[in-house]
Amino acid sequence: MTQLSDSGGLSRVLTGDQRLTERNITLRGIGSGGIVAALAGLGLLGIAVTIIGAFTAAGGGDAGLRYALAAYHVGFTAVIGMCLGSLFWVMVFHLIGVKWSVTIRRQFENVMRAMWICLILFLPLIILETLLQGVLFKWMDPSITADDYLYEHKAGYLNIPFFLLRSAIYFGCWILLIATFWGLERKQDETGDRWLSNKARFTSAWGLPVFAITVAFAGFDWLMTLDFHFFSTMWGVYFFAGAAYSAMALNILITSLLRGAGRLEGVVTKEHGHDQAKLLFGFTVFWAYIAFSQYFLIWYSNIPEETRYFDFRQEQYPIATAVLVLGHFVLPFLFLLPRPAKRISGYVAFFAGCALALHVLDVWWVIRPMADAKLISSGKLDAPKGISMLWLDLAGIVGVLGIFGAVVARNVFSGPLIPVNDPRLKRCLENKNYV
Repeated sequence: MTQLSDSGGLSRVLTGDQRLTERNITLRGIGSGGIVAALAGLGLLGIAVTIIGAFTAAGGGDAGLRYALAAYHVGFTAVIGMCLGSLFWVMVFHLIGVKWSVTIRRQFENVMRAMWICLILFLPLIILETLLQGVLFKWMDPSITADDYLYEHKAGYLNIPFFLLRSAIYFGCWILLIATFWGLERKQDETGDRWLSNKARFTSAWGLPVFAITVAFAGFDWLMTLDFHFFSTMWGVYFFAGAAYSAMALNILITSLLRGAGRLEGVVTKEHGHDQAKLLFGFTVFWAYIAFSQYFLIWYSNIPEETRYFDFRQEQYPIATAVLVLGHFVLPFLFLLPRPAKRISGYVAFFAGCALALHVLDVWWVIRPMADAKLISSGKLDAPKGISMLWLDLAGIVGVLGIFGAVVARNVFSGPLIPVNDPRLKRCLENKNYV
């Protein structure tokens, strides 16, 4: 039997199946240069505006830099969440042996493979923070932490050398996992060795615990410590919930765009879309459960270091808070709950696009207040700029998303759109929903 490779051909699994022709499961014939260049150009323009804003916004000086870095950090956190969520779904699908997911898995792999650009995007943020001794990460600022009782008890964990070491460990673990899975996938595409699926399953078995620990602590380090007085034992799960949610939404959008381009006909069907919608709906509920549980426990305990974190956001960003409650849970819960709704591809794609926008808003709601505040939990506040800095927020977010999108688009165009020699491919094509 022949195979689908860079030179063309058919799958070893289903030779002769017209759904697996080169025309249907690759993007040959559609130029990638214009799409990748447009996304990269948009990203570079956004980054350039962000840099200009760092020197000119809010009268320039420290305030402008704070807002620029906050916008950039929002963009970085949003894309690293999509990357990590995609890695999570790849591992879960391999570990459980989910047959229906085979034809959508490649797009998760294409997103997770963009981890290298996330690492590059992380470097300017962390270099500026360490050199300037805490623009957003206030625990790096000696003038704020001096004689701070709470910081003294956290200094063994919150110090720059250990912070940098932990960040290096996180990226090292993630890149190792991604390289392992992608190496196995490429080899299976080339050789058709069915036992490589077992190796991927074994890797998932130890990879998921490593993933859980590193993602939780990355959420603590890069988000929760922005206000180092605040603490929440649920924060790691909150960060993970947003990552898995946004990754599924992005996968739905990518597969919808590919089907709109005339690809994946009969390969990603209404049945697969129904399963994607069920998972998007499930993580809508999961995110809301974690977010509410965290809020409720903090409200109930009434500890000042915790409650001020939420009080400030509710007082200064009431519209964003209301939009998150309604848009991130109430509306998608109601509109995606009926079974028929999950089977309308355009309808689900619309909510997936909204989910990505609300994922970014959720991250913005966490990070942006640190540009308005010296230290929220201590009451050391500047006069919040509110929506007057929205242009800078958009520039930083669009800049990072554009660069990330260019890398993902290049990955999508670089090879087959599905794992062509996965032994479960035949069962995947026969997928049927009864629930």
